[in-house]
Amino acid sequence: MEKQHKKPRRKLIAILSLLLIIGFLIISLVSYYVSRGSLRSQIESSGLPLTSDYIYSEIKQDLLQPIYISSCMANDTFLKDWIISGEKDVSKITKYLKEIKIKFNTLTTFFVSDKTLIYYQSHGILKKVNPDEERDIWYYRVKKMKPDYEINIDPDMANNDTITVFINYKIFDYNGNFLGATGIGLAIKSISVMMEDYSRRYNRNIYLVNKQGDVLLHNLSFPNEIKNIHEFAGLKLIADNLLNTAKNSLKYVYNRKIVHLNTRFVPELNMYLFVEQTESGVLENLNSALLLNLIICAIITAFVVSLALISVRNYQKITLKQQAEI
Repeated sequence: MEKQHKKPRRKLIAILSLLLIIGFLIISLVSYYVSRGSLRSQIESSGLPLTSDYIYSEIKQDLLQPIYISSCMANDTFLKDWIISGEKDVSKITKYLKEIKIKFNTLTTFFVSDKTLIYYQSHGILKKVNPDEERDIWYYRVKKMKPDYEINIDPDMANNDTITVFINYKIFDYNGNFLGATGIGLAIKSISVMMEDYSRRYNRNIYLVNKQGDVLLHNLSFPNEIKNIHEFAGLKLIADNLLNTAKNSLKYVYNRKIVHLNTRFVPELNMYLFVEQTESGVLENLNSALLLNLIICAIITAFVVSLALISVRNYQKITLKQQAEI
């Protein structure tokens, strides 16, 4: 008699277990995918654009000061008058450049005269620029360019070829005639530290790109082997579009991970700000929550099935006892 009741009991427990497992699984997965979709939407519509705006404001604040210093040098009447008067006393320009270097804690300060082609810096005369020398091409580029200034990354001959971020600013006399180029240089290490600080605080990948797609400044986690976004897998097919649009939001796949990207043109720097966020980092908590839900569901299922099994056994015992009595 006992064996006759085991089959229906096993069948009932199996059906109950299957229904509970399928039910909990569907609820957990639906909740997971809805939450994931909501997170993606939040990243694309508000999270990443807002972070990009904050970083944009901070970069402007941190990098506009060096640009402002170079602008003040280019419009300084002392410097203009000294150039126009014939560059007679080298000690005056040397002292002027040295004082600015000390006051604003820059790596270097400089002035290149268009008349004499002499490169002055805070320790005196460095050299004469030459159009045939590769290291002096920057000066002739600055002379021909339309904007008043540029940000350029080059080795600094005056500081043992330390890689330096230069702000090169044009100088004009009172009649608008070109006199030369002046500006300051910042150690690229200090700029990288600044970018890394942004990256750590906002948990984003951040880099600055010029109009040719060259990656000029970036945080430490950015791949060092990538020098241009045209070489970047996932971006190379859309690089030209990104460099011709003032503002953009999109996502791409890199190393099998979905990356959300927000770009915007920074006119003060004449560069594009790229701010990225990998989806995997955001979804880690969501994946942990899904795993926890599944574990809880498994425990609840085991508990319910155990209760059901005990209840069925007790019911069958009572039934068998009643049948025996009858």
